[in-house]
Amino acid sequence: MGGGNRVRIRGASEQDIVSICRIMLSTDPYVTLGYTEDLCYDVVLSGLEEGWVGVAEYGGRVVGFIVFRVFDGFPLGGYIRAVAVDERFRGMGIGRALMSYAEERIFRYRRNVFLLVSSFNYGAIRFYRTLGYEPVGEIRDAIVDGLSEYIFRKRRGPNHA
Repeated sequence: MGGGNRVRIRGASEQDIVSICRIMLSTDPYVTLGYTEDLCYDVVLSGLEEGWVGVAEYGGRVVGFIVFRVFDGFPLGGYIRAVAVDERFRGMGIGRALMSYAEERIFRYRRNVFLLVSSFNYGAIRFYRTLGYEPVGEIRDAIVDGLSEYIFRKRRGPNHA
């Protein structure tokens, strides 16, 4: 990421929806899970209404995004709803930066971050494990018959009863 191009993570706006959906609808797991343009818009708009969408810009272009919830996303903590990086920009630390952006905001208020990862998404499973996430459950046939969604959690701070 040398030269004049640097990755910048910022809060998203409605002007970013087309770029976010371009990335989401061209990559797994969203392709395999059957995401549509309407579903993408719903996911992003609901995140924007709550103020919890971040984008990664590189060279003035949106190359990644994260949609998350701090409250009401999961009963025991925050929830990473969707995250992806344009395939041409992977391996540059952008996914890690997006996850840090969301975690920083979630951990201000909650001590757990949860996410779902598709059983076929081996690269994402490895990625989340390197960030300190651990599997805590499985939902079989959650979205597509024959596939599971694994529940992953990252915890910060002590447990309280």
